[in-house]
Amino acid sequence: MNGFRSATLEYGMFSRAWECHLHVDAGGSPAAVAIAELLDRQHRLPGKAAPVVALSSGPQRKQTPDAYAEHHPAHDADPDADSFASAYLGRTTELGAVPGILETVYGAYRNAVLELEQVVFDISWTGRPTTVEHESEPLDVEFAGARRITPHSAYEYHHGFNLDRDAPQPDLATLVEELAARDIPFGSIYVFDRGDQLAYRTNSFSASPRHEELAKEREVCVEVLSKLTDRPVAVKTVLERVLGIWQPLED
Repeated sequence: MNGFRSATLEYGMFSRAWECHLHVDAGGSPAAVAIAELLDRQHRLPGKAAPVVALSSGPQRKQTPDAYAEHHPAHDADPDADSFASAYLGRTTELGAVPGILETVYGAYRNAVLELEQVVFDISWTGRPTTVEHESEPLDVEFAGARRITPHSAYEYHHGFNLDRDAPQPDLATLVEELAARDIPFGSIYVFDRGDQLAYRTNSFSASPRHEELAKEREVCVEVLSKLTDRPVAVKTVLERVLGIWQPLED
């Protein structure tokens, strides 16, 4: 499967505290690549679309299916592996570009779901936390070609780790079982194809920031991964404030 990565994209852009990014899901890897290319070409937004080679649902998706339906074109109880486009916007001063981005995306993909987020807290690969002083408020932008919704959860967060493709990989079903047994409230674990590496990312939603809880969850992830791979594995945690979600117009 082919992916896309802008020439201007820098490593770690999407996890920089204070800064904003977009996710656009229109269903399928070809659409994700096309959207990332479109935003790079027309809006000069550094972006990417990496194929998802595996996806496993966790307990939170089953407990709160409506929250997950807000972020995807289809309301699937157990979705197939897919892909989505991500585009970097930078500081909140750059959010004036959002109306034009909505017009571009929905002009080409009427079924897309577009999500705007700001990184408000992260824990680095080495365990160093960074917290923003002021979180941005949700963006009040209406667009005639889509409907803006108020999400069930104000925050989304991810625990992530990368493994060389030729390194021992954890069994995904066992990883899901081990994390669930330790009360890590994830909804999905995605495995992205990044060429020489596989990138594993959990995703979860929360009504509150939960900084202390996230630090504890990250330590559990480190323990579980070390057990399953029989070697130390670095984990990075990113907490994002949801600033806006736009969905297709209802028929």
